[in-house]
Amino acid sequence: MHQTNTRPTVEAGVMSAIAIVFALISVYVPVVGAFVTFLWPVPIILLGVRHGIKWSILATIVAGLLSAILIQPFKAVTIVVGFGLIGLVFGHAFRARFGPFKTILWGSVACLISNLALMGLTFVIMGVNPLNFQSESMNQSLVQAFDIYRGLGVPETTIAQLEEQFKTAMTLFQILLPACIALGAVFQTYLNFILARAVLRRLGHPTPAFPPFKEWTLPLGFLYLAATAFGLLYLGQFLHNDLLGKIGLNLLFATALPLFGQGLALIYFLADKYNLSRLMRNIILIMIFTNGFLEIITVIAGAFDLAVDYRRLKTPRPS
Repeated sequence: MHQTNTRPTVEAGVMSAIAIVFALISVYVPVVGAFVTFLWPVPIILLGVRHGIKWSILATIVAGLLSAILIQPFKAVTIVVGFGLIGLVFGHAFRARFGPFKTILWGSVACLISNLALMGLTFVIMGVNPLNFQSESMNQSLVQAFDIYRGLGVPETTIAQLEEQFKTAMTLFQILLPACIALGAVFQTYLNFILARAVLRRLGHPTPAFPPFKEWTLPLGFLYLAATAFGLLYLGQFLHNDLLGKIGLNLLFATALPLFGQGLALIYFLADKYNLSRLMRNIILIMIFTNGFLEIITVIAGAFDLAVDYRRLKTPRPS
């Protein structure tokens, strides 16, 4: 019993130390530090896989407290809050043998919560609204860019047209910022998943593998989310309610990208089914990514596949 209790204690100490070293590198080593930041949850994940979430929580707390002493407290809090919850969720998910999509789903929820918590801490501690700060930074960059255009002799009429286009894009960006934050959390979680899975496999721990891309599919709930988005957009226009319209637009944007991925998976499936050459596949992909109309068609194809299960991924094929 004594040996059984000693081993997780020792490993928790070692993993906490590794997490602290990662935190130091991420703060004080340029360029490399940005990459190491994404590796910070790996020791927490490994501890959760081996000994359970109780020990990974303990290691996260210890690493956070010691990092706050060795580094600037706010930077340490940023790393621990930003990646600690992801490490806890991934450790539990890998230990429980969740599938890759379920793992990323729960990891994305954890990442989104962490990012929102960081925004709240930034506002409370520093008195800065991160959302406004990003908008102000983009506006300043655009002003500098237009000054460069004027210095190069670009006509004022052309610059005025560009300013109008950028203002429209900025307005749309501000409206879609909640959806961008949510999708950014999914992307960050995917990167963390890939890195954690690579490290765990090197250490001999089995991890869930993705199926071939042509077999990827979304939960049916995405169709209901898309229908809800259209309903909110309609209600917003009918009731002249901007808030409902903005919520619907964010929800539509957040569901359109996954459905676009589903449509691409369907295209890969059909390409294999009809034995298309690699050249033809690349031509089709280039056409899709460079043509807005074809992108919309791909989203619709993804919704169609999800609704009728064309690839028979959720229902058995007839023998």
